[in-house]
Amino acid sequence: MSEIGVLSYTSEEAMICYLARELHNHEVIGVGNNSPIPAAAALLAKSLHARDASIYILGQCDWPFQGTKEFFDLMQRGGMDVFFLSGAQIDSYGRINLHVIGDYTKPKVRLPGGAGSGVVYYTCKRIFLFKTDHGIKGFPENLDFVSSTPRSEQGVYHRSQLAGVYTPLGVMKPSGRQGRLQLAATVHGVQPFEVQERTGFDLGLGGYSAPIPTLEPPTYQELTTLRYGVSQELRRIYPLFAKQHFGTYMSQALVKT
Repeated sequence: MSEIGVLSYTSEEAMICYLARELHNHEVIGVGNNSPIPAAAALLAKSLHARDASIYILGQCDWPFQGTKEFFDLMQRGGMDVFFLSGAQIDSYGRINLHVIGDYTKPKVRLPGGAGSGVVYYTCKRIFLFKTDHGIKGFPENLDFVSSTPRSEQGVYHRSQLAGVYTPLGVMKPSGRQGRLQLAATVHGVQPFEVQERTGFDLGLGGYSAPIPTLEPPTYQELTTLRYGVSQELRRIYPLFAKQHFGTYMSQALVKT
């Protein structure tokens, strides 16, 4: 729990606010399966500064597509501006592993698989990676398996751009021609060396002549909108997450009404 001014906030709330700030008005924003933090971020952005954005969250009651095929057809036609991905492992170039930990033939852990990441990472215009924890095992120099990648060899169609990797410690963004991840900002109270200690690849801190910036903490407006408004929408898609993180605020909102 972090605290700035009169409102304290959790790391999950902070991540939601930071991701929401990256979303723009009039964009078409997609959120996939098991992604309550990006879903909340999209809803928060639409409530505050992206009122004309179109948001498609897998699991919403009014999902306008027949299954997922029409959704991916829209993406392949260039109709999706933003999507969110994650991975059990994310490497120094933003490649993700959603398949196995360990040797592929005899893995220590077999994961659910890449789902639509092979399409999304190639066709959506802007990709945000997110991870709710930050440790060396989750951010290795090399992946045990590459499920999808933000870059391809010459001649392979690839429209998307990796916009950043968001974690409870800060933001990493691609740098240079190769797109290697470097630390771009930390959250309030976290020092750059702490992020490096919990990352399995070099974040390029030695090459910085200027201090790493600190993300502005969530504002009163962001937190109150998230807790009392967005949480009510979120519970229709992610009831357990909403109850765990916003249950007290949702109850207060119901009493007021």
